[in-house]
Amino acid sequence: MNREELVRLTNENYEWAVQQRRALHRIPEEGFSEFKTQKHICEALDEIGIPYTTEKTWVVALIEGAKSGRTIALRAEIDALPVQEPKGCPFRSEHDGWMHACGHDVHTAIQLGAARTLFGLRDRLQGSVKLLFQPAEETTGGALPMVRAGVLENPHVDACYGLHLQPYLPLGTVETRVGTLNAATDEIIIDVRGRSGHAAYPENSVDAIVCAAQIVTALQTLVSRNISPLSNAVLTFGTISGGRASNVICNNVRLFGTLRTVDSKLRLYAQRRIREISQGVALAFGATAEVEVREGYSALVNRERETNLVLDLARELYGRGHMKVKEAPSMGGEDFSYFLEECPGAFYHIGCTPLDHFPAPALHSPQFQADERCIHQGMMMQTAIVLTETGTQL
Repeated sequence: MNREELVRLTNENYEWAVQQRRALHRIPEEGFSEFKTQKHICEALDEIGIPYTTEKTWVVALIEGAKSGRTIALRAEIDALPVQEPKGCPFRSEHDGWMHACGHDVHTAIQLGAARTLFGLRDRLQGSVKLLFQPAEETTGGALPMVRAGVLENPHVDACYGLHLQPYLPLGTVETRVGTLNAATDEIIIDVRGRSGHAAYPENSVDAIVCAAQIVTALQTLVSRNISPLSNAVLTFGTISGGRASNVICNNVRLFGTLRTVDSKLRLYAQRRIREISQGVALAFGATAEVEVREGYSALVNRERETNLVLDLARELYGRGHMKVKEAPSMGGEDFSYFLEECPGAFYHIGCTPLDHFPAPALHSPQFQADERCIHQGMMMQTAIVLTETGTQL
């Protein structure tokens, strides 16, 4: 890799990419409602000269090189969060109650900037680059509908890469790991049914609140006693509702929680044990418990070859001290997993916080801020990945 030439090419397109980020930051939108964002992406691609297609609110663009070869996909999410942005940013959100508090505006700008660089190299490019601008990562997930719509075909994608900002990483740092990087995410709903009655005569009733409390307590042992301490799993109940009055024994309680697991076998085992424990405790109280599992994103599993390629490039471009192997998976969800289930690839993190700004506000926080210099790093990494994967020389 000719680092000096890559830096020069990235510098030529960096300021343009920053302007794209600021424009996108002003128009944050909900998943599958990213119409202004889609329009802006299309206008940017028109400006560059890259052809594209659209469906729903996603955009798929294709850069065809002068020589035949592998097709490498790059993915960027485009949706935002229902977060009120505080005043002070000169390009603050114009949509009240919505903010790019997870950095998807930066991801999209990185992708557009890398696309501009790669399009300028199309006469030397050995292969093609498919650009996936994906909606709804924060909500119902846009990756799986895109896969089902065939975005990884025509031409067939040989490898797929994505990135995400991380404010806990210093600016200029790249982080990833071989294997599971993000957990599977499932929603758990438990419907506990007892028998209502007068609070003064509990012997004539079955108290759903007491039963639900015991179910929550018993389920805390799922991770601590049913799952190996060497495995990763989280079960959290964030909402409980039930009851009508202080002097009426409750007959129905609903629990809402989330299950996070790092592999498919553990995921199925945990789902089964949640049902068994809930129904067993309910039976002991004379109640019933119906458990509904609403499956969310699958675990994101990085392939070894592609992950090592990312780490090698990070070391080559930024030095060993700026390359970090993540020790353990994140228990947060990421629907890039669906792309990796269909083709080889890797997902990685880049730092966006200067050293003198630690500790930094977390993702999804109203105070989250990304140092725009991370756009340059993201463009460098994504461009280098494509050039390396296609065997294109600078």
